[in-house]
Amino acid sequence: MSAKSMAGAFGDMLKHLDGIAVSDTLNLAPKAYDPTSESTDEFAYLSDDAIPKKLGKAVVIGVIDDAMPFAHQRLTLKGKTARVASIWMQGAATDPSPPGGVGSDLPFGRELRGAQISNLLGKLNTSELPDEDSLYRATGAIDFGRGSIQSGAFSANHGSGVVDLAAGFAPDDKDARNFPVMAVSLPPEVTRDTLGTFSPIYIIMGVLHLVHRTRRLCRWLEKKQKLAEGSVKLPLVINLSYGLSAGPKDGSGAIEAFMDAVSAQTGTDIGPVTFVLPMGNQRLNQLHGVLDPGTDATLGWQLQPDDPTPSFVEFWGPHLDAQPKDPMQLVVDLPNAPRPERTDFESHGSYQVLQIDGQEVGRAYLQWHPSDAGGRELITLVVPPTVPQEVGAPYISAGTWQVSVDTADRGLVHTYVQRDDAVRGFGGGGRQSNLHDDAYRVYDETGRKILHDPTGTVTGVQRTGSVNAFANGGLQIRVGGCYDSADQPPAPYSSLGRPDQGRPLEGDKVAPSDRSPELPGMVCMGSLSGSRQALNGTSVACPQVTREIAMLLSKGKLPVTSPKDLRDAYLNL
Repeated sequence: MSAKSMAGAFGDMLKHLDGIAVSDTLNLAPKAYDPTSESTDEFAYLSDDAIPKKLGKAVVIGVIDDAMPFAHQRLTLKGKTARVASIWMQGAATDPSPPGGVGSDLPFGRELRGAQISNLLGKLNTSELPDEDSLYRATGAIDFGRGSIQSGAFSANHGSGVVDLAAGFAPDDKDARNFPVMAVSLPPEVTRDTLGTFSPIYIIMGVLHLVHRTRRLCRWLEKKQKLAEGSVKLPLVINLSYGLSAGPKDGSGAIEAFMDAVSAQTGTDIGPVTFVLPMGNQRLNQLHGVLDPGTDATLGWQLQPDDPTPSFVEFWGPHLDAQPKDPMQLVVDLPNAPRPERTDFESHGSYQVLQIDGQEVGRAYLQWHPSDAGGRELITLVVPPTVPQEVGAPYISAGTWQVSVDTADRGLVHTYVQRDDAVRGFGGGGRQSNLHDDAYRVYDETGRKILHDPTGTVTGVQRTGSVNAFANGGLQIRVGGCYDSADQPPAPYSSLGRPDQGRPLEGDKVAPSDRSPELPGMVCMGSLSGSRQALNGTSVACPQVTREIAMLLSKGKLPVTSPKDLRDAYLNL
């Protein structure tokens, strides 16, 4: 995508952000990318002593995550030189007249280039910038006066651990210089919203940014090194350690379809673009179930007491060649209700209010989700909190609902509960609902957790299919978690794919997400240089695979002919 078309795409998306992003982040007049902004040493992507010595060994590592500490020592080289070539701080207040025009093409937030970061690093431990906190405040990465969550000020956060495992090196490591970093720090609102309502907008725009800036880095390196235009084609490996528990999970979701499209369109001016994502951590949380409309089977949906947030559950019908004339219907039976309630949808794209004795207890939305050669029906059921937030606000009683669907027996229906529990440090107070099935067992006769569904069990609450909804693309590499090393048992929480997808259930690759069952987490960097934290989950298994792919590419052990060739070769190692 050209700089001009990229700016246009951003502009088209900008109109949808009103009321979503914090208002002072918005750039109301984004401009086309100006290549002259990179032509001076002050705003270059990399300082001279950070340019890879052998471009044939250079690989760009892209990371999209929360609050990444771009000035951390493990993202620098000796002499306080930044390896981060560009960071887009999406949640930072925009600068209407950025120095050198850096980031003026972005619709919100603020960008810093490698040379700018190196300049700031040179001022550390002086009266101007006495410490790293001062540096982050000076750049707008931290600003307590803005009224939003400042996750960059946390002593340990998700983004710092992920970027360390994906791209962190000791400053004197001989390999460090080969791996320039492109980073996108998501707004804290995206992490706080466990529903993922707006995450596709920010993530897709983040991917566009990483691809565009990598292209510009290649062109800048050619001019800097006096090489022929189009001769530098650096591979880009992008890590996204984010996900959702609900969604189509068949490759047709916005993020996974977009990532596949980006990977498939290998250009002439950049190396292959590879996406690495976690499988998710929902294997044993009972958030996935399968209903057979040809039977009278139901699933229980358990709503927790004292939940101050709405709860969501999705019902995904089978793939159909065409939109049916008789829509899928939902049947719900509440505790102590006089009778079950059944929707009477007449058309797709409509919603209905569910009432019991005149009281609203939820809303059901019917959609047609198009995909290749057809599509799927989707019903989303939303119910109020189980504790009112103010006098007169709607709420429902906690308990177990019985839910089922009527699809004229067109095939199995997959049910996914959306994540609702609060992310550490972000508040929200949501309490996770889950599915209930009398046949489901958590433990076996010996007291051990059951990690796989019994053979032949295809309906009811399922462990399989709990895979991250962002991680179902055909060209993505999906990573599961295990203890200590890949030949050790899987972590009990590490999600599973679906058998009908024809891919390994526990992930295309598996990497450590805990040191052992008794010692959870992997040790990685905290927010400030010298600090450490233990972080676990498939989110930290994922960047280890990102790093391994980048190292193999740097050593010439993976093909760069196409993303598919690269992926196939890596999975066959």
